Amino acid sequence: MKQILFFASIIAFVGGLVVAQQYLSDPSKPSKPIPIAGKTFGGDFTLNEKGGTPASLSDYRGKAVVMYFGYASCPDVCPTSLAVIGSAIKSLSEKEQEDVVGLFVSVDPERDNGERLKKYAQYFHKNFVGITGTPEEIQKVARQYGSYFAKVDSESALSYLVDHTSTTFIIGRDGKFVASRPHASTAAEIAEGIREAL
Repeated sequence: MKQILFFASIIAFVGGLVVAQQYLSDPSKPSKPIPIAGKTFGGDFTLNEKGGTPASLSDYRGKAVVMYFGYASCPDVCPTSLAVIGSAIKSLSEKEQEDVVGLFVSVDPERDNGERLKKYAQYFHKNFVGITGTPEEIQKVARQYGSYFAKVDSESALSYLVDHTSTTFIIGRDGKFVASRPHASTAAEIAEGIREAL
């Protein structure tokens, strides 16, 4: 008798969840990422391109900017995310692509600098620019965009990894934050965000 009551309660619980989901969600409306908002969120910043040339977000006013924090030695998350962002940009028309810049902010300035950073960024799309700075400078920019990174010791040949937020930030022509796309977003979802920013 106890077993019957136990299984009946589980079935009722699962059934309740299914009914609640149907009533609380509207399948006709696709779920959209919720933009991050706040008075201090986002904004201009300056880091360095190849050869230590200063590069500011404001340098790209008039273009939509797709920004990602990562590092060139990342074994999986970064190359996957950057490949998706690159595919999203390639899916745009030629005219739209002319007005889009990809900003790859390296959180590993110790290993990512100069030609290495430039080649890595542009491997995913010719419109990508690789920038970095001192750990303190990068930390400040990461905080502006609600991101996180930290060096983690590793027993692999890399000696260390960098744990970091994997979010794609989309910034409008006016330099203001438009939307973010979480890790595992599709190229189509990122392209939709870019078009919102154009």
